[in-house]
Amino acid sequence: MGKKHILLLLTLVMLALLSGVYVVGGVQAYSRFRQNSLADQEHCGGQAPVHICVYAPAAVFSAFYPSYVATQYPLFKVNYSSDSAQTLLINVSIGKFSQEETQTVSANGSTQTSAFIPPLQGQILRNLTTDMNTSLHVQVTDTHNQTYYLNDIPLLLRSRWLMQWLVSNRLQIAAWVTPNDPAVAELVRKATAHLASEAPPAPPGMIGYKGSAPQVTAQVDAIYDSLRLDYGITYIQASVPYNGTAGDTTNESAGGNNVTQYVKLPAEVLQQRSGMCTELTILLAAAVERIGLHASIVVIPGHAFLGVAVTEDNKHIQYWDAVDVNNNIAADSANVAANALYEKNLKQRTIVDTIAIQEARAARIGPMV
Repeated sequence: MGKKHILLLLTLVMLALLSGVYVVGGVQAYSRFRQNSLADQEHCGGQAPVHICVYAPAAVFSAFYPSYVATQYPLFKVNYSSDSAQTLLINVSIGKFSQEETQTVSANGSTQTSAFIPPLQGQILRNLTTDMNTSLHVQVTDTHNQTYYLNDIPLLLRSRWLMQWLVSNRLQIAAWVTPNDPAVAELVRKATAHLASEAPPAPPGMIGYKGSAPQVTAQVDAIYDSLRLDYGITYIQASVPYNGTAGDTTNESAGGNNVTQYVKLPAEVLQQRSGMCTELTILLAAAVERIGLHASIVVIPGHAFLGVAVTEDNKHIQYWDAVDVNNNIAADSANVAANALYEKNLKQRTIVDTIAIQEARAARIGPMV
């Protein structure tokens, strides 16, 4: 091989190596940028002698917000200090979303921190089906109404339809389970009429755990059959983007595009008479919870289905898969098929997660509306 060819070959190799380093470095830099955008943003200022720093995320998943309020999660933080000791009033609110929260603090030369999670405005979440650009309003005054800090910090509120499937958020899916919704109550009322058609010994009504395990199964069967016969529900194919790991949050500034999913509430599913597996499972769970039964959402790769404890001690579980409503399969047959599906995935160790609604309620994650 001639010297020119050798030099050309070496040049090409070096260029390839350099381009590889550039691409990897660029990807890592982009990843760091995205991760930084997820962290709390710092907004410092204040008129002397007061010093203020506000820490707030750039975006919030609105469906999670009621649980933040219930648990007093420190979503927003304000650091404050004053060169001369004085009493300050810190007022925080989210435009068109929350009420005001005011804290009275004693400021001095040491930096102190107060956490804020302003309560919601009534039923604001019902209409928040699209993302909303708003702002976090922060005002700091003294007792004479002298303003030392005033800022409207941009904040993106994600649609209440948007679920972020991360392990840390796994219980948040229970916010979509709304047993007290009138539409769910109507479903249970209609389902009661189907009890007479269920295999004996069917109970006379929706009695929860007051009957035997077979009677509990019959109640869930009746709810399932009501979806099939009274509502003509159609199953829509869609994958559940949850694999039971921490998830990749580097793809979207508001929380990981590859682990988010739009999920409608049970009332919306009943109105539209269609839903994907997550939505139909949530709908079934809402009706089951309404009659006092313990529901769970079982996730396998790409799919979700319902689990119900047929004994109050949660030792015996039966399963129903909403995919079968499309095939007009009766509930008792759907129950048998879902039990087999669960056992198959249990044997293959492919059960991603089992999310107990009861566990979520204990963690103070209630229905979002």
